[in-house]
Amino acid sequence: MSQMLMTAEPVFTGVPASIVCQPETFSSLLPAHWQTLSSAGKTAWISLWSQWYFAGTLLGWADQLCSEHQSCPLWEFRGQLQINDRGCPEHWLNRGNLSGSLSESQKQQQLDLLIHRFIAPVCQTLAVFAANNLTVFWSNAAVRLWQGMQRAIEKQADVRVLQEMFSAPRLADDQVNRLYSPLRRVIKEDGSEQMQRRHCCLIFRLDEFEKCPSCPLQKCSKN
Repeated sequence: MSQMLMTAEPVFTGVPASIVCQPETFSSLLPAHWQTLSSAGKTAWISLWSQWYFAGTLLGWADQLCSEHQSCPLWEFRGQLQINDRGCPEHWLNRGNLSGSLSESQKQQQLDLLIHRFIAPVCQTLAVFAANNLTVFWSNAAVRLWQGMQRAIEKQADVRVLQEMFSAPRLADDQVNRLYSPLRRVIKEDGSEQMQRRHCCLIFRLDEFEKCPSCPLQKCSKN
């Protein structure tokens, strides 16, 4: 009689989605070894956390806005985040209801809300634990939005609302656009083209990670 192999189910810890809005509440998610990390290591860990978070939120949001003409009000911070055993956000449950079919002007309004009421406060909170390095978090957010736009392009969707945002150095309210041009094409030594991040995510500073293929830093150490 054969024996069925059992695999352990992943264990998640549920926390309110609004935990990312205030440093005092977010601090409860810091790893047990936080105080042993160097300043560079702390920034790298928070950057890794943001990569998980923005991958689970912004990538799908951008795709949905362009290909389905809908958006989820992430800026209301409803529901619950499911934190995995690495301390990173794996799922966001009950994040809110999708809007109806959006016109082009409504898409722009939703994007403005996303930038000012979701991305900005989250990046501000994370920067408190990363030597006030806002750039790395805005860059991580921008890259995930860009990846979502690429998904929509593959579906032959109209992505002008995002393309125009990425190409504008300043936002409509004249604030600096921190999401501006997150990736650029560079020519490699062999003559081929490669997409490269404008700003490094700094995750390579953690022992278990190396520089990613799109890293803009040619020579860098883990310190």
